[in-house]
Amino acid sequence: MLDFLKDFFTPLTNSKAIGIIFVVGVIVFTNGLFNGFVLDDISQIIDNSNIHSITNFFSFFTGSTFYGGGGQLIGVYYKPITLGVYSLLYSIFGAEPFWFHLFQLILHITNVSILFLVLRRFFKSPTSLILSLIFLIHPINSESVYYISAIQDVLFFFFGIVGLWLIINYKSDKYLLFAGISLFLSLLSKESGVLFIVISIIYTFLFNKKLSVKTIVISIIISIVYGFLRVDAIGLFSNPLNAPINNLNLIERIVNIPLIIFFYLRTFFFPFNLASSYHWINLQIDFLHLFLPLTIELLLLLTLCLIGIHLYRKYPIKYLKYFIFFALWALIGISIHLQIIPLDYTVAERWFYFPLIGFIGIFGVLFEVLNLKKIEKWKLLIIVAIILLLATRTIMRSFDWKDEFILSIRDIQTSKSAYDLYNGISAQYSKENQYSEAKIYAEKSIEIYPYVSNYLNLGVAYLGLGEYQKAKESYFKALEFGDYYKVYENLGGLALVFGEKEENIYFLKKSLLKFPQNESLWLYLSILQYGAGNIADAKAAIAQAKSINNNSPQIDYVYLKIMSNEQLDLEFTTN
Repeated sequence: MLDFLKDFFTPLTNSKAIGIIFVVGVIVFTNGLFNGFVLDDISQIIDNSNIHSITNFFSFFTGSTFYGGGGQLIGVYYKPITLGVYSLLYSIFGAEPFWFHLFQLILHITNVSILFLVLRRFFKSPTSLILSLIFLIHPINSESVYYISAIQDVLFFFFGIVGLWLIINYKSDKYLLFAGISLFLSLLSKESGVLFIVISIIYTFLFNKKLSVKTIVISIIISIVYGFLRVDAIGLFSNPLNAPINNLNLIERIVNIPLIIFFYLRTFFFPFNLASSYHWINLQIDFLHLFLPLTIELLLLLTLCLIGIHLYRKYPIKYLKYFIFFALWALIGISIHLQIIPLDYTVAERWFYFPLIGFIGIFGVLFEVLNLKKIEKWKLLIIVAIILLLATRTIMRSFDWKDEFILSIRDIQTSKSAYDLYNGISAQYSKENQYSEAKIYAEKSIEIYPYVSNYLNLGVAYLGLGEYQKAKESYFKALEFGDYYKVYENLGGLALVFGEKEENIYFLKKSLLKFPQNESLWLYLSILQYGAGNIADAKAAIAQAKSINNNSPQIDYVYLKIMSNEQLDLEFTTN
């Protein structure tokens, strides 16, 4: 078997290597194609009516990624190209997760194929293929392939790696122009696209100084244009939503840095305990939580410096340059995720999609200087064993991503501080009318970290249990954490069966000042007005609801009944 592999890799052409990448990628990730929408997929795709038509494409450049309930996009994220991809896929295939997963897998395999071509600039074909396969199937990257909302990471990497490849293969200014366009699209896919701008400049300084000035000029132009678009849409800087790490001051966040770095190092070398959400914070200044991880990281940094010195003394200068390039790649990749600027999670596996290249590149330099041209059987056996172990763990992880309930139940065993996962379990129990269980998990989520969504789900649980006053109290508690349109919708639905009519009508009118394009609020108002005998106001409200959404069976039913002055079946309208 090992002799066959050696023969197969000799000679190893680019087309053969890319073919191997494709086959391995399909084998490892195929099971994930049949998983559903989970976590933020619901709010960014299913509930986000703005992306349901590609005709809204240009509006994605003027707002954030989440639907605000009034026809606008809200939030603190600016990713118009990512929204455009969602919209295109939804417009063609509808709410079918298979096609989203397939697109994401194809894009990931394409990224790895281009990465192989980039690595060929530095290493021999066998080394480049081995490194590319590790990137392809490493479990820390599984979230970036299985989680549809993580397509932003795969997308910004695609445009970024294309831009870098064009700069590496520069033959004329046309290459640089297209590289600039690619880097700009990377930024518009996710803010992390700035990493490819920085690494492209570093590349030209190390390997093509004549191109460095032009690259810097292009980068400045890209950054200015992006800055104007971003500021106009959401502002230059914006704090994340619902992140405990965001509640810490700068000094407290700095205390967390050693554990954050250690998380990525540990998960890179031992990718066994994985989770979709991490919200832990550390405020303990002691040996275990601060000085031990800091000591390990300083020793690792010292080791890298000694390796650099050894390369400088014993090997051609090109290997030192390669080493510096990939070490800087790893360093800048991790640096933007160290919470100097607070992010929406403490750590996230998908954030390692870019830095991972730096780590495997460092190993690639070591492979080359150790002269792996002569691949002995034992070395090949170790490489095959490592790839098989990584692939097996990634395949196993695909079963966790089957649906949100399975994912959340599995992941809270690893990430016990993930309040959002408890909240997701609560929502799932409510969908299955298991409201007592839903209440337990909503309360557990609130105990860890209270925010708008877990109080919303607590209200849903109380509503299902028939405890209307407690449901109302939970909804109003949710509003203390933000004006989330779904809370107002739920309060509107509750108003149909609980409370004083006039008071509820007044509340809905005030709510519509915040969300004037919310058809559900207009629907509920029309029903309450009709029940109160305010026929003209009821007709005006339901007409407004129908003008906003002309494809709703509930709105159509109420519209016909009110316009015909017939009795309403309230049970139908609230289902």
